[in-house]
Amino acid sequence: MTAQTPAGWDAILDEDETILWQGRPIAGVSFQNIDVISTLMGFFFMGFSMFWMGMALNITSGFGPSGFGGVIPYIFPLFGVPFFFIGFYNAIGHLFWDAYLRSKTHYTLSSKRAFIATDHPTKGKLLVDHKIDQGADLTLKIGPPDSVFFVNARNGFKRIEDGRKVHKLMRQVQENSQ
Repeated sequence: MTAQTPAGWDAILDEDETILWQGRPIAGVSFQNIDVISTLMGFFFMGFSMFWMGMALNITSGFGPSGFGGVIPYIFPLFGVPFFFIGFYNAIGHLFWDAYLRSKTHYTLSSKRAFIATDHPTKGKLLVDHKIDQGADLTLKIGPPDSVFFVNARNGFKRIEDGRKVHKLMRQVQENSQ
């Protein structure tokens, strides 16, 4: 480590490791990586669950005083609510969740590893590091904004402004890891 190592990184970085780049993903909802099949299935789930709840309410409310009584006619249609929310998440909710998680994410590239730090609402503060060596698969997805993936299409520095510069730095780290 050098004198310019930011506070808090002392116990994380190795002795001969330095920080080369730090950044954050661009905030906001992104439609770049939308999965059409998942979105269509989500809308199908939402539509079917609304149909099911409407039909269940119609059938159970038609019994009157001689049939189902009390709250049963009003509870039975509610069994469709979880399916509606599953469909909502698959259709469009995942876009908002992804945007929220990106707003809580920080990226760091060192001379040996790539770090992704996320302040997750249910899992707490997470710091995941990936070794950047000869075996790392580097992929630059040209934007705007750019993304640099270093394990697979899910792990990487997503939606960053200076993706080409970061990709070049990662290639240099790979070359130096021999």
